[in-house]
Amino acid sequence: MKAIRRVDTPFGRVYAHGKGIDAILMPSVTTILAAEPSLYLNDLEKKIGKEELDKLGRRGAARGSAMHKFLENYFICMKHGGSEDKCLLYTQKKTPPELLEEGLEEERIVYGRNLFYNFLSEGVFDQIKRVLYTEKFVWSLTHLFAGTSDFVFENLELEDVISDFKSASGNRGDEVINKYKKQTGAYAIAYEEIHGRIVKNTQIWISSPEGMQLAKVEGDELLHYKNEFIKSAKEFHKNWNYEPIKNYYIENYVK
Repeated sequence: MKAIRRVDTPFGRVYAHGKGIDAILMPSVTTILAAEPSLYLNDLEKKIGKEELDKLGRRGAARGSAMHKFLENYFICMKHGGSEDKCLLYTQKKTPPELLEEGLEEERIVYGRNLFYNFLSEGVFDQIKRVLYTEKFVWSLTHLFAGTSDFVFENLELEDVISDFKSASGNRGDEVINKYKKQTGAYAIAYEEIHGRIVKNTQIWISSPEGMQLAKVEGDELLHYKNEFIKSAKEFHKNWNYEPIKNYYIENYVK
């Protein structure tokens, strides 16, 4: 069994570190951030209603899943030494059948593929020297949280860089981007704790029909968002209803 596993419960997603009834259960990074108020989402719900907002959320999730899968397969090929052309052909051939198998509609697959093409056309990958990880579990036993980092690569300066992919229907505002920065700050905390390697910068890559938004977080700004996430994690744990999650885990995952 891996040191950590992702567990979906009726009460939300958690990560289990260790085995059996002694496993440490930790909330996901996204669960912690979702618990915080959002003026953007509140205003949007007032404008279009909760039902329409939920519908947009589902469509956005499908769009994002498609884009992520195209990226993931591209980077898997790249990690094995494939050229840009070879990796493009690989993901174009492999990804659509996988997404259809998962039940995604053709229209969402095409949308996600077009968002993936933005990365290529705008040269986002030019800074990558070596692919280190895709879809990597990271966790902090110090601050009790875990998550899945989209992508970790070594840049041309031989530094480990954590990058998170986002899809969007249009350009994102400061509130949303700042929350993304806090998310990558969390991943940096966990990555450093696990590997003992300093993360000097994180990046958010947002693709929409309008093109790419790229946010690089480093130096004092990265330290700020790491500290902000630690505060968020502490606040979340004060109100976290842990017992039903623990009971569900024991009943369904402990043999």
